[in-house]
Amino acid sequence: MSNGIEDWFERQQTANQNRLDKCQNKRAFTSEAEARAHAASDRVQFGDRFTPYRCDICGDWHLTRSGS
Repeated sequence: MSNGIEDWFERQQTANQNRLDKCQNKRAFTSEAEARAHAASDRVQFGDRFTPYRCDICGDWHLTRSGS
């Protein structure tokens, strides 16, 4: 028989590991300015709009796609 809190804890651990894995697979930039420069370059090359955001996991900057 499983314990509710143990199930919750396991789900939290899995979610945290998934977030860490996603973070580690993204390009990381040391500043917002660097991330914005790459976003502008990507926009020219790929036509997508990218928005920089500060990662609460690693503290660096990543890019996310934003709607048009």
